[in-house]
Amino acid sequence: MALAALISAYRYANDEAEGLRSTLPLAGRTLLEHQARLAALAGADNVVVLAERVPVALAQAVERLRRSGMRVEIARGVNDAADRIHPDEELLVVGDGCLASPRLFRRMVKARAPALLTVPDEPDRAMFERMDATVRWGGLMLVSGAFLRDTAAMLGDWDVESTLLRRAVQGDAERVDATAGNAVGRTPLLVDGIIDLEGFDRHMLATARPRGHDWPWRHVFPLIEGVAAPPLLRRGTDPIWFAVGAVTAAVAAGILIAAGWRLAGQAALMLSGPIAAVAERLAGARLSPLRWSGAFFIARSLAAVAALLILSFDLAKETGWGAWPVAAMLLLAMAALAGEQRILRHLPGGSAPHWIASLDGLIWAMLPFALIGQWLAGIAVLAAYALASFGFVQREVAIRVAAQASEPA
Repeated sequence: MALAALISAYRYANDEAEGLRSTLPLAGRTLLEHQARLAALAGADNVVVLAERVPVALAQAVERLRRSGMRVEIARGVNDAADRIHPDEELLVVGDGCLASPRLFRRMVKARAPALLTVPDEPDRAMFERMDATVRWGGLMLVSGAFLRDTAAMLGDWDVESTLLRRAVQGDAERVDATAGNAVGRTPLLVDGIIDLEGFDRHMLATARPRGHDWPWRHVFPLIEGVAAPPLLRRGTDPIWFAVGAVTAAVAAGILIAAGWRLAGQAALMLSGPIAAVAERLAGARLSPLRWSGAFFIARSLAAVAALLILSFDLAKETGWGAWPVAAMLLLAMAALAGEQRILRHLPGGSAPHWIASLDGLIWAMLPFALIGQWLAGIAVLAAYALASFGFVQREVAIRVAAQASEPA
């Protein structure tokens, strides 16, 4: 069944000088944009923003969402909103100023409509609307388009969120406990001012750490990202510029090596990895996939290969032709490894271990040899590393294929 989202955007913040709750700044954008991306990530194809007035900041936020490829409409009243949503669609209602984790959004859309997100009736959650003596509404609701239309027909001067909530409660809606299995601090927030968002950008970055990458991405790059990413996120920096910067650094490495500055070239190659990681972290924090990420990775890989060939040509002039077969062995081993990893990803059991040879793993493993000037020995060790990784992954593929074949049909 198709899913739409209705985001309320008509209440002012506690300090009216801050504007609407929905236009409060978050990670260089607005709260509304984060809510819309959360809804889209949960599966909403159409986002309707319910706004009684459309200030410039709200109009700009909607336009940015549209430019990113999302289908977003502004409804100036509940009847207008009901007309924009098909009666048979499921509708995820996002309360004005509600901020929840992607996991809670996913739990809501998996529930059976009508459904309500609930939080315990505790003193620190007094800002949430009370449902009964024990729970309050957590700011997310799953109903149908027909449910919204019926509510609009009887609404009158009542508040749309409160009326939808009361009707859902009276209809014995399923209750989804926000605290069930939820980490501390991950329950929903009801944002009523800038102060309520303090520190949330750091939480966004923490949950956006890339997973499944190699050992530099897991153990080295986070040290750099932790310093660079927070101010960039708050400024609203477009991550694509860092993706371009990562490719540029890799290209510059080849130029520096050709000019005879091998250590500078090694440093540029090493720097390209953290720059790419910052780009991914920023995009992940904003719940927006990095545009052309695959093309950027291919471009950076080709630039690294070019740097290796330039270095091999330089070494061949110093030590003879022996540098070429070593470099060729490294490249062939990595190509074979990539093929085996593609097969492994489609087999039960997950991906290869993080220590397996990779682009950034090879670049950073070269560092000690670069520092002592043993470039040819370094390439030879990298080739052995790649061959060992290929052998391990090939063996893992064989084991999993055999296990799959032995399973009863």
